[in-house]
Amino acid sequence: MRVLRTWLVGLGAGMFLAAGLAVAGQAGDPALEYPECNRTATAADLEGAKGAHKAATQFYERADYDRAIQYWKDAYQLDCSAHGVLINIANAYEKKGDRAEAVTALETYLARTPDASEAQTFRDKIQNLKNSIRPAPTPTASESASAPVPPPLLPTASAVPSRTVEAPPPEPPYGYAPWAVTGAGAVTLLVGGILTTSGFADIAEAEERCPSRKDCTADVADQGNQGRTRATIGGVLVGLGAAGVASGLIWQLGFNHPQPPSSALGSGPALRLIPVAGPGVAGVGAAGRF
Repeated sequence: MRVLRTWLVGLGAGMFLAAGLAVAGQAGDPALEYPECNRTATAADLEGAKGAHKAATQFYERADYDRAIQYWKDAYQLDCSAHGVLINIANAYEKKGDRAEAVTALETYLARTPDASEAQTFRDKIQNLKNSIRPAPTPTASESASAPVPPPLLPTASAVPSRTVEAPPPEPPYGYAPWAVTGAGAVTLLVGGILTTSGFADIAEAEERCPSRKDCTADVADQGNQGRTRATIGGVLVGLGAAGVASGLIWQLGFNHPQPPSSALGSGPALRLIPVAGPGVAGVGAAGRF
């Protein structure tokens, strides 16, 4: 289950404090938002972290940064040794426009991985982000007197990100292919049954017209021979159809169980570079879609 973070309880107060944080040029307290790692993740924790990381990547590709951040934070809470997830969180905050939180995530990453090869790159990025959120210089008295008074801003409603939206529903790996095989087998079985029934009927009629099977007329002999041919072909088709029906049902019921989708939903061709970091993995990946 996903646990609501304690800082959401004070979301209303945080809106008033945000202006003070921007003026001071400081992000939130990393010790509260990203506690120190004092435990070892279990096998179940690692599996849960991988699932949360996969869902977060899908939301990031669809520009749903609030949910991507939440899933990556869940993954980091499950496996607090996967510090590379902090890079993903910082990128999502930067895309969202929250540079202060991006600085907090990157500073936490550098504090916990001081020997990282890209440490200087992230230090430069942190400095650039801090420069971009510093307040503009205070105007002088003469400039203030001549500056036009801006109109009052209308209040806007703040949207609280939903925590209950699930990842895209799982999909069967083989789609409707097993049912297609089952349907083809059923049609073959039906055709075979018709040919077999018709063939045995002609054989029975030919035997009735010529019981001794000697010195029979040409049309009776042809009727019996054609009946045997149809019965033989029908028997083969019955066997193939039964095998097709059985294999299709086994394929569907035994192997076509729903699995998580392999890519985020979307339309139109796209190719993008996205950060990839998870338990034991960190880097940049290319994602394509048609």
